[in-house]
Amino acid sequence: MLFKKTPILNFEVEQKTCPIDGHRLYIQKTCERHIKSIGIGTFTARFPALYCKKHPRFGSWRPEELDTLVASNSNVAYNVIVEIGKLRFMENRQVKEIRSILCEDQAINLSTSEIELLIDKFVFYLAAVHQQSHELIKEQIKKQGGYILHLDSTCEGDSPKITSSFDAVSGFVLYSAKLTSENKDEIACFLKTIQDHFGSPHAIVSDMSKGIEIAVLETFGNIRHYICHYHFLAAVGKSLFEKEHDSLRQALSRAGISGALKTLRRKMNKSIVGSTVEKIDMHLTQPQQLGKTQQATELLIYYLILWILDYSSDGNGYGFPFDQRYLNLYERLQEAQMIINAVTSYYPVKTENDNLLWKLYHIIKPVVDNASIKSTVASYKIKLAVFTDLRHALEIAPETVHNGLTQESVISSTQELNRIQTKVKKFMADIEKKTIKTTDRKIQNSYENVKERLEKSWHRLFADPLIVNVKGEKKLFFVHRTNNIMEKHFRQLNYRYRRIHGNRSVRRNLENIPEQLPLVENLNNPNYLQLVFQDETKIAQRFSEINVKEIRKVLIDHRNKKQVLCSRQTKHILRLPEFKQRLVSAFSTVAA
Repeated sequence: MLFKKTPILNFEVEQKTCPIDGHRLYIQKTCERHIKSIGIGTFTARFPALYCKKHPRFGSWRPEELDTLVASNSNVAYNVIVEIGKLRFMENRQVKEIRSILCEDQAINLSTSEIELLIDKFVFYLAAVHQQSHELIKEQIKKQGGYILHLDSTCEGDSPKITSSFDAVSGFVLYSAKLTSENKDEIACFLKTIQDHFGSPHAIVSDMSKGIEIAVLETFGNIRHYICHYHFLAAVGKSLFEKEHDSLRQALSRAGISGALKTLRRKMNKSIVGSTVEKIDMHLTQPQQLGKTQQATELLIYYLILWILDYSSDGNGYGFPFDQRYLNLYERLQEAQMIINAVTSYYPVKTENDNLLWKLYHIIKPVVDNASIKSTVASYKIKLAVFTDLRHALEIAPETVHNGLTQESVISSTQELNRIQTKVKKFMADIEKKTIKTTDRKIQNSYENVKERLEKSWHRLFADPLIVNVKGEKKLFFVHRTNNIMEKHFRQLNYRYRRIHGNRSVRRNLENIPEQLPLVENLNNPNYLQLVFQDETKIAQRFSEINVKEIRKVLIDHRNKKQVLCSRQTKHILRLPEFKQRLVSAFSTVAA
């Protein structure tokens, strides 16, 4: 506790006389409220409620000063809501962490459910301030010479789509909403709202949705409308090998390979499952310490199973079609089969160790040797090579990083864009040669489809800088060729809610998160903070100016969910470049 006894703070009512006849107001009653506030902890606010005997219809007057600290019918001050919002969205803290920090540092005790509610309140207050600041933002956009609108959505299955809009010039998130789909009517309504608040943009960058294309035309007329390179490449990848991807996924699912490996893993000795990272590393670097025992071999088999099941780590965090989840699993199964073939010579025939090793081998073999799967994989790899060449030409989604969308840079000069155009033209020439050389008609069709897509969309992929007039001076606006800033926002959004609730279900998150959540990204923009709040210390003050009834209305029917995550410690060892070599060497050492 900050104080041995709960402090009592007295507040005076500023209104002393009746606004109608000027007669003094009378004390109706003395009120007390227990308030939780940053810097004080919990305190008792004591104040009189004043009323006019002749005009009781006006109700009672209360201290305005108290209203600037805390909303009516609430015991949590605005500065606590702001602190919770910062901990949540600026530091990505979980609810339990926020609760602990408030309790230890501020002597404020709140339940996890209260904190979850206050997290949403923070978003709603922020959205209300943003809405009140539309004219300020519009004026800022006018001063900078206009804006370029980036439009994007995120969804999972048939979940609602969180659709967000971003001004690439100011860096402001302008507006967001939940839509049931990207049909032209809903998108047109979304765009009309942006137009009403901020005017028409100079240009728009979006994905290739037909609904968006029609809605843009209906709302803004013949405005410049460019295709995001990232979304274009994703569409090309899906058209190339989505069929093979789905076929491979279905084949692996029918074979039940993941389930069989997980079942075998669960059946293994519990002492193996409980191995520490240090112990695992020691087993691979110093296998002689295990001795030539059955347990030693079991342990190495267990590591091999873990490595196979960690196939998703081969991706770069972009998702399909940039990451090849099921192809990675198949390739790990192939490599595991080769490892087993390499190590079985170390074991005498028909030993207990040998039986376990061959059990794993026979789980893998039917999948790896399946002729239909082999044919699918071969076609998949041919088409994937074309996709990879275009990926390199467009310089999109680099393969050398993890969590790619959070690290990808943005092209921002004409010279860079010209270089990319040259590389794409060379890619088109190369693909024409490949089309002539191949005798497989299906592969030919795929190549021709890619070339046609590029030719058809060329004028919407590569944009010259826009020249605008600002106070008599010419200003150059470079149109960013991707919506990667938006994609990063959505990745961060999903990460935040997986972390707060501890679940990995994007769909469930999207069903329950506030549609205004993308606006939180504006807090990372110093220009936005200065324009809307003056500075970071004024956020609580601005919240106090919002009519609390608006917030309560928005909070109705809003739901929250949560819970559980797993440890990544073992995965560090599995992902070492030398893991497979170590494993084979260890098998040769411990073979009985």
